[in-house]
Amino acid sequence: MKRILLYLIFSALATATFAQSSTTSFDVDGIKVIWKPTAKDIIHVTMYYRGGVSNYPASKAGIENLALAGAVECGTKKFNKDAFKDTEDAYGIATGGSSNYDFGNISMNCISKYFGQGWDLFTEAVRNPIYDPKEFGFLKEKVLSGIKESAANPDNFIEEFTVKNAFEGTKYTTKPQGEEETVTALTDRQVKDYYFSTLLNKNRMFIVVVGKLAKEDLINRVRKSFASIPAKPFSAPSINPVAFTANATAVEERQLATNYITGAFNSPSMESKDYVPFKLAISLFSTRLFREIRTKRNLSYAPYAYSTNNKLALGIMYVSTTDPKASAEVMVDEVKRLKQQGFVEGELQDAKSTFITNNYLKEESTSAIASSLGNAEVLGSWKLADEMPDKVNKTTLKDLNNSLQYIKGIKWSYLGDKKLFEEALSVFTGK
Repeated sequence: MKRILLYLIFSALATATFAQSSTTSFDVDGIKVIWKPTAKDIIHVTMYYRGGVSNYPASKAGIENLALAGAVECGTKKFNKDAFKDTEDAYGIATGGSSNYDFGNISMNCISKYFGQGWDLFTEAVRNPIYDPKEFGFLKEKVLSGIKESAANPDNFIEEFTVKNAFEGTKYTTKPQGEEETVTALTDRQVKDYYFSTLLNKNRMFIVVVGKLAKEDLINRVRKSFASIPAKPFSAPSINPVAFTANATAVEERQLATNYITGAFNSPSMESKDYVPFKLAISLFSTRLFREIRTKRNLSYAPYAYSTNNKLALGIMYVSTTDPKASAEVMVDEVKRLKQQGFVEGELQDAKSTFITNNYLKEESTSAIASSLGNAEVLGSWKLADEMPDKVNKTTLKDLNNSLQYIKGIKWSYLGDKKLFEEALSVFTGK
């Protein structure tokens, strides 16, 4: 009874949030603006650049990430590196730039009192980065260090390995942060040319603003700062879904204290009617994996399942274990049981209350709201993020169980003892 009451409360709150949504979008001299006014004193602004790894060849992997990180770390026409950092520190402003599979961005976060100073830094990073050779050299070393650390960290490695194996033959095999050899070869001139010739284009850019700010003020600022940005031909890259119809395996041998296993399967896109039911289903599946693998059998410390928010989306189950065969058997058995029996009504209500609580009631920061809206816009429309609470509330048990149709072939990725992998191979392949 208590669980049901909590769900009803959270459901009402989520519905009210949806009903009162004030998010809007409009065009300012060719720049799409997504704006959500709030009562919060923290204002978050992000400029998005569409395309991600589709924008460059694999031989240039990391060029977009360096271009966007360098925009805020290597100085601008108005602020050298030190002046930029000193202004951030003086007014509590946070900026950043990076790129991933589907988009890149430059962001700024500050309190409303110092929005003028924050906007000045933000617009300089977007319009006038200079990629000072000395500072670029420092940035490149930092990025290279991060790539090495990521490769050495088993959890980071298995995550990247999973995506690469799942989408072999697509642009998603390109690492957004780059490889050691590709990043080493990139020069400040190449990165600067890439930013100004490829990324700085109204037709691939849009801006998300969340916080206490008047609409007219925002429009005036965007027009003054970005009206002169060139508008060049651009078509969003076409990315065809990859259907996993049979099991497959990929293994990387490494001497570790434990072995890392993921099983990747298809996931609906954010625009699909199955997206929200599938998200709820994966949340429940994760709970089942934890119960069966950790609680009942103590085969792993933290097994779980999740789904990615990319144009080419994945559902992924994960385990780190000293007994790969036994753990894989449980994972396979749980997938079979799930597809045969589905979920029950009580689980659906649990999933709804947990989802709403974790993903909406806790999403109180302006940066989290902006990220949600921006990611949704890249994947189809910012409205998909605004509509999420309502779609969660309307999901039925039939919707939940029908979404399981996406789990067919599984692409397994394995990091660790190869002998133990071979002992479990029949489990992975189903043969």
